[in-house]
Amino acid sequence: MLGRRAEVTYNKDRRVIASTDFGGEQYRIALDNTGNITGLTLPDGNQLSFEYDDLSRLTAETDPLGRTTRYQHHYKTTLVKQIAYPDGAIWTARYDSKGNLVAEIDALGQKTEYLNSEDGLPHTIIDATYKSKYLWWNNLAQVERFQDCSGKSTWYRYDERDQLVAVTDALNNTTTLERKTGGEVLSINHPDGTRESFTYNAHGQVLTHTNGKDQTTHLARNARGLPIRRQDPKGFIVGYQYDKALRLAALINENDATYTFAYDDSDRLIEEKRIDQLTRRFSYNLGGNLTQVEEIGYSEKGERPQRSTHFERDPVGRLLARLNDDARQDFTYDDSDRLLSIQRTPTDGGRKIGVTAEKLEFAYDILGRLTQESSPQGTLAYDYDPLSNLTTLTLPTDQHLNHLYYGSGHLHQLNLDGQLISDMERDDLHREIYRTQGKLTSCFGYDALGRKAWQYATTLPAEKLSQIQNPLIKPERYIEHAYNPLHRRYEYDPAGELSRTLDKLRGEVTYEYEANGRLLEHNPEKRFDGEEFRYDAAGNRLNFNTSRFDRVKDNRLKQWSNHEYKYDAWGNLVEKIVGIVRWQTFTYDCENRLVKTETMANSQVESTSSYQYDSLGRRVGKQWEIKGQTDRKRFLWQGLRLLREESPGQSSLYLYEPGSYAPLARIDEKEGEVENKVYYFHTDQIGTPLEMTDAEGQIIWQAKYRPWGAIEKLVVNEVEQNLRFQGQYFDVETGLHYNTFRYYDPEIGRFITQDPIGLSGGDNLYLYAVNSTSRIDPLGLCSKTLSSRMVDSGIARPANSEAHHIVGDTSKLAKPARKILAKHDIDIDDPVNGVFLPNRNNTDFDLPGIAHNGKHPNIYFENVNEMIIAADQAGGKPMVMKTLDNIRGELLAASRDSK
Repeated sequence: MLGRRAEVTYNKDRRVIASTDFGGEQYRIALDNTGNITGLTLPDGNQLSFEYDDLSRLTAETDPLGRTTRYQHHYKTTLVKQIAYPDGAIWTARYDSKGNLVAEIDALGQKTEYLNSEDGLPHTIIDATYKSKYLWWNNLAQVERFQDCSGKSTWYRYDERDQLVAVTDALNNTTTLERKTGGEVLSINHPDGTRESFTYNAHGQVLTHTNGKDQTTHLARNARGLPIRRQDPKGFIVGYQYDKALRLAALINENDATYTFAYDDSDRLIEEKRIDQLTRRFSYNLGGNLTQVEEIGYSEKGERPQRSTHFERDPVGRLLARLNDDARQDFTYDDSDRLLSIQRTPTDGGRKIGVTAEKLEFAYDILGRLTQESSPQGTLAYDYDPLSNLTTLTLPTDQHLNHLYYGSGHLHQLNLDGQLISDMERDDLHREIYRTQGKLTSCFGYDALGRKAWQYATTLPAEKLSQIQNPLIKPERYIEHAYNPLHRRYEYDPAGELSRTLDKLRGEVTYEYEANGRLLEHNPEKRFDGEEFRYDAAGNRLNFNTSRFDRVKDNRLKQWSNHEYKYDAWGNLVEKIVGIVRWQTFTYDCENRLVKTETMANSQVESTSSYQYDSLGRRVGKQWEIKGQTDRKRFLWQGLRLLREESPGQSSLYLYEPGSYAPLARIDEKEGEVENKVYYFHTDQIGTPLEMTDAEGQIIWQAKYRPWGAIEKLVVNEVEQNLRFQGQYFDVETGLHYNTFRYYDPEIGRFITQDPIGLSGGDNLYLYAVNSTSRIDPLGLCSKTLSSRMVDSGIARPANSEAHHIVGDTSKLAKPARKILAKHDIDIDDPVNGVFLPNRNNTDFDLPGIAHNGKHPNIYFENVNEMIIAADQAGGKPMVMKTLDNIRGELLAASRDSK
């Protein structure tokens, strides 16, 4: 037994008035005469207070900072008709006499209307721009058809048990699902004829997933349903071990190396020891907020250096300050917890490595939309339409990048102060099919699963394209038309991996994969150019002259090909030696960010460089010297996308595809020149630039890549072009690719430092991706737990969506519902507790569901708690599962801007 003790205190009416958790945290609850909670004292002494009306409906809640959110209700119902937030924003709802929602009005007075049938279900939704969407329902209130404001419909079909079994899109592509009696998905039959299948245990938990190539992933579970072993289709195994409290105590990777975890009595993680012996320890305050991370490194010589990061918090847990060896950062917020500023003050040690004083500032409108961000690199301003689509981005140069949309937010034009950059046309699924690029027009085609199947750039005028793109003509004939200076086709295997490309300028390339999806062979038309790859079980690259049993136990790869690698105590690459002629050294700050490099060639210094970052970790400057020639660049960011770079006498503005890091165009300006120059990117199926053309349609940059992103040959190199895989920027001075939060080595296809988000990005902290032909990592991060479990269970993930926990995974307010899930062995990341909702960057406003923004009002957690508690009392686990499904449906049925 664990020997832990928790206490619960009741009043004479058997209502809970106090509790002490296993870790000693004490909660005190104040009740009114009718049993409503009027106050909650938290373990740190902070208090929440609640007010009610005569019908016991919540009318106000006040947090420990004294901020009050007020609620008004519709007549004598529990329907909320108004919410007044502490920042002055007011959300209003209107209902008909039956209690059906008929209108929502946001804080700017923008209205969404609902027209309902006699049964109370909405058949028409009119958005703030007066565009209408339509819904058709069956007798069980399930959507049978949804028509977007462009007139495009999606159909849904259900079986005799009222379970969804088919979805047909606006292009008549149908996905069918076979289900067990209890609703578990047995198979997914895709429109292209491929099939995925699943098996389950008696509790409805997934045991196997078989892909379209009949490759099966197995998941073994213990008696409590927790996974204890995952075996991939190649037979490699990841193991999971738990302590007596059913907390993950050890993760054993494919190389039999072990990560271990320790917890305090409150089930908070207090220690993580990685397979390379790097140890991290965590401390918390009484409110359960992280206050310190202590790191203990491990070098090849057995040295154990230590460093710490400290966090200061306010009474509601917001981060007020962050302190480490290099700098102090102070944070301020508005009344809705939106970040207003970050002030950085470097330490003496930080100044020595180039850290400077800095202030970042942010402003928002009453709807919480970012309207301005300022940094030493300049100020950006944002304007939006009523549907929150970005309409104008104002640059520090006072230029205006304008976005024009159709429907509910599908981009159809970009222009810079009226200068046309690109016009776009889209198909019935709102996917881009035409894009003007100067005197060229690029055309795109997709397969039944929505993957890019072909593309070409043509000199034909846009009005003639519809004449040659006839459904009766084989695509090859117009793709490879004489007027097309660029064209390529893509083919995929039944597992969804890229199997073959046909490119006018590069010829044919075929790809082979291991059963677990790792890239095995890359075979161009000229076979002598082909490459084969070998890995250990954890995905580390191996030489072909090594034993198939060789393993890189700590994932710190020491040798590959003629390369040797050395690491510091924190797992950062500090030396790279290539043969006997090239030697590189790397220096880092205390956050593992690269700050200095030196490259030696034939015993002579070939290059040196230094890098600077802002308080959000974005690289904002670099200086370098190559063979005596010095240069520098400054970078401006829009969020986490590189927007503009400046070098002496010249600047470049980067434009991207919507919601993507795939580049679309670049606008160059030079001092002394009146007119700018517009260049257009032509990317492959995953957004990697292959060519760049000018406004006349001439190729001015063209590259031939090796499989993991290194340039094999610059066929045309009339202008400098440094973008590589999505989110990557090539540094000529090192050969590395800057990848937002890390640096990537394209020679070997891995990062030079460990993943900043740790195991949330995968078991091997250095890996880029399982392969480079279908995966991208634009931020150098990869968070996937809930999302990947949902996808593995058969839930399709829409583009530009986020996996949302129905019962919150971290909020203290969600703790009552989390405890009930734990009681019934429902993991917080179980697919039943998830729903895919549109993310902040989603421009497809026909995708159903409330917007996912990472922060939810307290009333959301309270309502979920009430429903989960009631379900548990009424029917135990089955009713809890049913209630989670009902909440999912409500979230998907809500309008995008609902609160």
